[in-house]
Amino acid sequence: MTQGSSLTHLAYRSCLDAMEEVLGKNGLHSVLHYADLAEMIKNPPHYDPDARVNYEDIAKLFSGVTDIMGDAGSGAVMYRGGLAMVKAIVSHSAPLQALIEMELDPVEKLKMAYSAYLTNSGYDPEKLLEHLPEKDEIVIYRENRAESDDLITRDGMPSGMTRSSCSFIRGCLKGIGDCFERELEVSVGEETCRFMGDNECGYRVAYRVK
Repeated sequence: MTQGSSLTHLAYRSCLDAMEEVLGKNGLHSVLHYADLAEMIKNPPHYDPDARVNYEDIAKLFSGVTDIMGDAGSGAVMYRGGLAMVKAIVSHSAPLQALIEMELDPVEKLKMAYSAYLTNSGYDPEKLLEHLPEKDEIVIYRENRAESDDLITRDGMPSGMTRSSCSFIRGCLKGIGDCFERELEVSVGEETCRFMGDNECGYRVAYRVK
């Protein structure tokens, strides 16, 4: 999925697919030209879960979408990109398919899926995932993310936005929750955001057992 300041080709291609779904082929090409990524029009990344895209190309894509579409428009595209990435990963991952079908408490399966996501992203789930069973909630923290880092460091300071906008990760977390939609109803909100000057991005996952 993600790791440190990189994305897998699978994740990056899923973002491009989501952008094309929203903007159309010509709209996607316009964004790629603007972001100095025109080479990806003829040679887009394959759906490879292991190969990784360098940070510069991630920052170019996310920044280009934001420049062209504004905060709200880019947020919608990136959220759909996160959802699309998870669907693509499920189709390529036998272990995740097995977890979804496993005869186990659905909340435990959800926690296992989020833990695997954090581990794959290069983080320690023991430190960044908190389960609040009395509230039917899971809280997840991300200390640095490709989507926000370039926008924050362009001017050496937070962007000054008035609302949280880490839409790609929020889409990923919702997509993971939707893997268990036969058993759980899941919603995801972002409570702290580096865009807004917080030290970390924090997400609250609320679930309801069906």
